[in-house]
Amino acid sequence: MTGHKLTANGRPLHEQLVRSRAIARDLVATFVAEIPLYQSLPREELDGDITRITATNLRIVERMLRTGVPPTEADLADLAVSAARRAAEGVPLGAVLTAYSLGVRALWHALLDDAGPDDLADVLSATDLVFRFQQTAMSVVATAYADERQTIFGHERDTRHALVSALLTGTALSERVADRYAVLVLSIGPNPDDDSAIAAHRALRRVQDELHAVLHRLDVQGGVVLLPPDHDVPALITRLTTTTGVPITAAHAVAATPDLPRVHDQTRDVLDIVLRLHRPPGAYRLEDVLLEYQLSQVTPATAALAALLDPLSDNPDLLPTLELYLAENLNRRRTAARLHLHPNTVDYRLRRVTALTGLDPARPADLQHIGAALAARRVMSVSVTGRDTRR
Repeated sequence: MTGHKLTANGRPLHEQLVRSRAIARDLVATFVAEIPLYQSLPREELDGDITRITATNLRIVERMLRTGVPPTEADLADLAVSAARRAAEGVPLGAVLTAYSLGVRALWHALLDDAGPDDLADVLSATDLVFRFQQTAMSVVATAYADERQTIFGHERDTRHALVSALLTGTALSERVADRYAVLVLSIGPNPDDDSAIAAHRALRRVQDELHAVLHRLDVQGGVVLLPPDHDVPALITRLTTTTGVPITAAHAVAATPDLPRVHDQTRDVLDIVLRLHRPPGAYRLEDVLLEYQLSQVTPATAALAALLDPLSDNPDLLPTLELYLAENLNRRRTAARLHLHPNTVDYRLRRVTALTGLDPARPADLQHIGAALAARRVMSVSVTGRDTRR
């Protein structure tokens, strides 16, 4: 930087900014004309805080052009305060940054449009200073805005979590709540292509973005959501799975608000059973796992039911054939096709089942016992290794 003052067309550039308040009003009028969001702001805010901070910016630029020294972040503390205030008011960050860029552009033209060829060195020096100001100002404004939004988000999150916890524990509430909710307990599966912590948090954020307007308490593994009682949960789970690119499994039920603690516990158990049985991702209700739910409370009777099929344990082909035969609605040909066997081989295996257990799938009474025994074995086989989904 040379020792002389920066000039354009013989006029010191900094002197053109002495009337900062009047210039600020003109700039604010430009913001209103070119930024739609500013057109909806109250007149008192435009004439007050926004004009004031614009004038502050002009004084900083005037000092910079006069001294040749770009401002530091500490010099721009007022900009940080103003940015935090815009964040608290809900003004989008894009609109705030657009106003700064628009102001810098308008200022640059006002200062340098009448510069001549002899002013090239000063024009380049002034342009460099203006760009440095813009760089520092953008950093200060964006950081202050993001910090304030994070503080607001944290407060809103804590308030939302406290309300969800109160509803799920039956705590008396002073605020008005709905009479009924759809309780949704969900599991967010890992990304099949990227199981990193970053990918998990990315999936969580996309779920939170989808659910931003409803009560929820979530982390990277899942959690609980309280929705309007008529919400289309299966469609929501399909949408979340598509949005996140990870498997989403959920259990849901509708409950009156006083019944939320009991129904929440039941819904957690339903999801736990679904995950333990390795059901495909999707939305499930109690009705989808009635038998398994009933047998999930392991009792001596549950163990006795499972033991009905213990004689098949020494033959690894019999139990899978029996399970598939029931899944195919007792159709031996479809069972054989699924197993790549001749139907006569299926018949042979089923006869072996009857011979070893005394239970014949062709007899309705025995078929009921076989179905219950298979469910009991599934429940008991995962009782130790099943994933804990309690939230």
